Amino acid sequence: MARLELLTLLLSIQALLENGNEDAAKKLIAEVISEAKRKDSDN
Repeated sequence: MARLELLTLLLSIQALLENGNEDAAKKLIAEVISEAKRKDSDN
């Protein structure tokens, strides 16, 4: 993941949490973890 992509992702999660949208933040985190595991197993 490129640095800019990581920064964008973290800012998105931060904004969700600051607006009280904890469930959406958790969902986004779970999706990123799932994607990272998928990409890791592709190698």
